[in-house]
Amino acid sequence: MLITCNTNALNKAIQTAQRAIISKPSTPIFSCIHIFTNQDKLAIQAMDLNMAISCTIDADITEPGEIVVSAKHLSELIRKLPCESLTITKNSEQKTIKVSSGKSEFNLLLMNEDDYPKFPDFDGNKTITIADEKIKELIKKTIFSCSTDEARPLFTGVLVEAKEEKITFVGTNTHRLAIKSSAQATSEPMSMIIPAKVLNEITRNLTGEIPQEVKISLLNNQIMVIIDNVVIVSRLIEGKFPDYNRVIPAKFAVKTEVNAKELAGAVERVALFSTEGDYSIIKMSVDAEEMTITSSSPDVGTGREVIACSTEGDQLNVAFNSKYILDILKNIEGDEVTLSMNTSLSPVCVTCEEEADYVYIVTPVRVVF
Repeated sequence: MLITCNTNALNKAIQTAQRAIISKPSTPIFSCIHIFTNQDKLAIQAMDLNMAISCTIDADITEPGEIVVSAKHLSELIRKLPCESLTITKNSEQKTIKVSSGKSEFNLLLMNEDDYPKFPDFDGNKTITIADEKIKELIKKTIFSCSTDEARPLFTGVLVEAKEEKITFVGTNTHRLAIKSSAQATSEPMSMIIPAKVLNEITRNLTGEIPQEVKISLLNNQIMVIIDNVVIVSRLIEGKFPDYNRVIPAKFAVKTEVNAKELAGAVERVALFSTEGDYSIIKMSVDAEEMTITSSSPDVGTGREVIACSTEGDQLNVAFNSKYILDILKNIEGDEVTLSMNTSLSPVCVTCEEEADYVYIVTPVRVVF
């Protein structure tokens, strides 16, 4: 193997592919990166048991070949090379590669390429193609609601449903729920739970100024995502996602409209005085024209702020995890939001008139007012 390529292009491809490698691989081979020539392209691949990522870049190929090398050491080396181009030469007898760039020269040990698993490749029986801006918005507005608790894997991904000319993304950790829909041409219904890690990779690879399309193919419990020269293959999360429509109350006794920025600012400031930790609780008292937000901590003190609102229904006291409220306020694009409620402990629905296809449900916290 003897190839020459652009240093930045190879560095970007390696950084992208190696995100498939987990911190503690099950076997040493999964800590490596697989690089090989394919006609006039250079392919860079990495994987673990659940996800695989492949990238291709242009290269001047003098001698075709393939190598399997430590991802950590190669990526660190390529990232720090000063010159615009580099040359990789394989020494099969010594089982090493020589990386040359300018006046620099480095030798890295190789692993046996025959031990590296074949990159998963399949023709999906269902396929959907989504515009980049659309899928970025769908991911951004739902992924924050997912759980990070690996003990409950069902909720560490986003439910994706495509049917009736509409695509819907749903994220939940059972304490909150985000639902975002968008018009989408669909040839046949699709339903899958995509791991949040995969969705983050999709977003990371949609950074170009030129509009792109994301092609998602489904086959049994696997998906293949194709974005330009990047291919991501992943296992789906298995299990039955709860019926999210049943979580949304049919009607509400109290509705209050408030400025999103004012509410976000008040919650952020008042939350500084709540107990630190995963549950930073703020209390909210909703009246006809005023919303009073309070919090207290024996170690910090007390916080209180009053903002204007417009309420239909009786006065209501309700308490939230402040993070859950701030997350939705940062993702809603309209100026005004509506909080729809029934009791101090029933699910609260947060919506915006300018985003009718976006619904957020949050469960209040039981506290003493």
